Amino acid sequence: MPTYEYECTNCGIFFERQQSIHDEPLSVCPECNGEVKRQISGGSGFIMKSTGFSRRDQTSGCSLEETGKTCCGASQRCDKPPCGD
Repeated sequence: MPTYEYECTNCGIFFERQQSIHDEPLSVCPECNGEVKRQISGGSGFIMKSTGFSRRDQTSGCSLEETGKTCCGASQRCDKPPCGD
């Protein structure tokens, strides 16, 4: 669910709420019951969570970007999985 930012027009507090994109925007401040307005934010992108392979899982020094060679010693990327055996 996305997180939306709000500002109270009465007391001025900023707060965030996770809401479905289908939910109506909040209209009442949780502190003073004043009127709130949803703020436009730059967003935060997204985070992919996975238990699968990650570039960070590779052993240090085993990448074309770091050493100029792949794990199998090639100077170009290949279709083979990283060497480990």
